[in-house]
Amino acid sequence: MHTIELYWTLEASSNATSSIERHCKNCGKTVRFTDTAVRRHNANGKNIYRFSIYKCEKGHTWNKKLAIYKSFTEHVEVLEEEFSIDIMEPEQLNILDYQGNGCKVVKIIIDRADSRLRLDKLLAEQLVGWSRTQIAQRIKAGHIRLNDQHVKPGAAVYTNDCIMIWID
Repeated sequence: MHTIELYWTLEASSNATSSIERHCKNCGKTVRFTDTAVRRHNANGKNIYRFSIYKCEKGHTWNKKLAIYKSFTEHVEVLEEEFSIDIMEPEQLNILDYQGNGCKVVKIIIDRADSRLRLDKLLAEQLVGWSRTQIAQRIKAGHIRLNDQHVKPGAAVYTNDCIMIWID
């Protein structure tokens, strides 16, 4: 069985002035929200949520969820600088090329992930040849596994996770 092993680093860029166009409930229309570089944390007993605060031109705020941490672990994150969540993605993979070259398994190791990413969404953005629906079906069937376990398509991908993809 021919296996390809890849290492991905999913890091956030250091651009602190990012902006997003979205609907503002208070303005009643689509406006540009700008990152204020202010981060907020909320906890509910089980999880700790990290948010980035965005503001529109009129000062209305929107909180973008950056990460979720389990409160019962001894997880400590030390940030040297604030960052926006614009992900600098690795180069896209054409899954059909691997299939044509006789490759049976693609192993992807996440060296670093600065934010919480959904498995199906990450793979849909990075794999050429399969749609997000096809990827979700393969995850459900066990042909794509996270850390050698059957997971749901929306499972979170973190640093040091291993994604195994079995190609038909």
